[in-house]
Amino acid sequence: MQHLSKFFIAISLLIITIFSSCGDEDRKGCTDPEATNYNVLAKEDDGTCEYLDSSFTIYSNNALGYWGNSATGSFSIGACMTNGYNIFMNPDTTIILPDTIIDNNVTPPDTTYVPADTTITGDTYLLVNSDSMGNYALVIKLLNQRSAVEFKKGYLKFDAMLHPDAYNAGFNDFGLMIYGNQSNPGGIYCEEYRHSAPLSVFTSALDTASFRQIIVPLEDFDKRYMQMLDVVFAVKGGNAPVNTNLLILNNIKWVTNLEQ
Repeated sequence: MQHLSKFFIAISLLIITIFSSCGDEDRKGCTDPEATNYNVLAKEDDGTCEYLDSSFTIYSNNALGYWGNSATGSFSIGACMTNGYNIFMNPDTTIILPDTIIDNNVTPPDTTYVPADTTITGDTYLLVNSDSMGNYALVIKLLNQRSAVEFKKGYLKFDAMLHPDAYNAGFNDFGLMIYGNQSNPGGIYCEEYRHSAPLSVFTSALDTASFRQIIVPLEDFDKRYMQMLDVVFAVKGGNAPVNTNLLILNNIKWVTNLEQ
């Protein structure tokens, strides 16, 4: 009888061990709330966390990026005040002189003329310019709304250069925005676009000779709403020099960390 009791105790301990092991396995999973497969029941991270795009390019050298695929994340550009937003900079021009072949063995000489081959390539940047009231607005928005929660601790990165016209006219700062939950987006800020509260960027950090990279934590934008993303980038404001080219922009990106 004593041996039988010991046998049942051993079996019970084995069963408890098995179920305890299963429980430990159940408590493992992705513990990062920002991951797409976050497991609220997981107690230990097992390295299986998955994330959406860690970065995406919004605009670079006249090419609009897309987020995910063209159906769910393609972008459009709008210049709300002036309707013009492209600037063709520093074209590289290659000219091959006309190829002329003259055959003097015939009368009259047989001449074959090939016109010059000219190839022009270059980068097309974004241009922010003001209207006759000194208002300006360049907006890049998603054609279909999408959640951007995984980027809430990320960064907006872009290259900016002050246009010579703006430098001579004394253009001091501009308003930078992303999508937000602002209740009244009208006025000079384009009525059809909702956006975060403007974040002032001073042009003293820029020059007219080369691009400077500007990095802004997305958490710095006030009144933003990341669950349904619309506007991903906007430069807007007023009281600028009238009818003036203000800023040249390129390489606009969102990244989840500064290592990219």
